[in-house]
Amino acid sequence: MKIPEEIAAQVATAVRTLATTASSHLGTDCIWHALACQHLLAREGINDVRLVAGYAAWRVDGQDPGAVVCHHREGSVLASGTGGFLFHAWVSCGGQVFDATTYQFRQKLAALDAADGGRTRVTWCPEYLLVDSKDCKPWRSVRDGLRAGLFCYDAVPAIVAQVTNHPDTQLDAEAITLLEQVHAHVKDGNTLVVFGPNGVAATE
Repeated sequence: MKIPEEIAAQVATAVRTLATTASSHLGTDCIWHALACQHLLAREGINDVRLVAGYAAWRVDGQDPGAVVCHHREGSVLASGTGGFLFHAWVSCGGQVFDATTYQFRQKLAALDAADGGRTRVTWCPEYLLVDSKDCKPWRSVRDGLRAGLFCYDAVPAIVAQVTNHPDTQLDAEAITLLEQVHAHVKDGNTLVVFGPNGVAATE
């Protein structure tokens, strides 16, 4: 079963709303995003969703040569995973890639710019990405690309195994309850304002 666009949008909204208000590691919490997406999709009857980990990169502008968000061993290190090595996590369903972290591109590049004094252009920052894996590009094509919206997702079996077998790769009961509550409001079309330690976000 494929992930329908409407369901992906609802799931991504719920996950983003909760993460931006409550995540203690926003920007390096890709595993949590993937697990949250997997859980909510399963509740929608989409059970063949797998947690995937490996390397990823996204070109966020076609004119600025350095406008690449990179979680790839061949590129510049932007953010490290909690295990102390560079990787990214997302979910897959058949031939689809679903990533609910892409709304963080501006935040990630702003942090990098603050460190090195740069001013990186960001003209592509989707709230989430639901794409066919055949549309993924090789890392060098993303690095050297001349248009925004190019992306690379390279699953690495060893990293998948390390992430999925780690005892912390799970959602706690409180997170599950909150996720389901926020998701229910999103599905009903009701605007929910969520307050958390990171601030306030609305499901719209």
